[in-house]
Amino acid sequence: MAAGTGKSRSRLIVWIGAILAAILALLVVITEVSKSLERTQAEVWRLNWGFDTPEPEQLERILAYPGRDHAQYSIARYSEEAVREMLAMPDWVSIESAAGYVSALIDAFMTDLQQWYPEDREKIAQLFVQHPPVFDEQDYYLVKNESDGDRLIAVLNPDLRTLYVLESYQ
Repeated sequence: MAAGTGKSRSRLIVWIGAILAAILALLVVITEVSKSLERTQAEVWRLNWGFDTPEPEQLERILAYPGRDHAQYSIARYSEEAVREMLAMPDWVSIESAAGYVSALIDAFMTDLQQWYPEDREKIAQLFVQHPPVFDEQDYYLVKNESDGDRLIAVLNPDLRTLYVLESYQ
């Protein structure tokens, strides 16, 4: 009887070891898959808009509305080298005498948000007062319009090493 109990105990230990090894392997696979599914902000902009940027050193999401009328306003901060890389990209337009146009684009974005989310009208206005896109005639912008009404507005302020990105999906 003692010999049979020893064999049973050995089999039990082998089974427990095999189960623990399988659980560990499963956890490793789950962790690796979830890492590969996470996208950086630069990857998201590239995939959604064809808008290439280096990965920001710091990213602040000022506003994010998921759902039917998805919208997001982010402020990204970069190193001097990353700003130089962005400025070498051909899509940027100098604001020069277009500051009024850029301001109108930003105001229209805010107005759209307030129409889509009337319950947050004041909150949206306050967020833009507290975190306005800061630019002048020496800075740069770009606009990406999709045929379905989706739009990206990006304003790059090289002196502040800051990129303001407003996205709306309809």
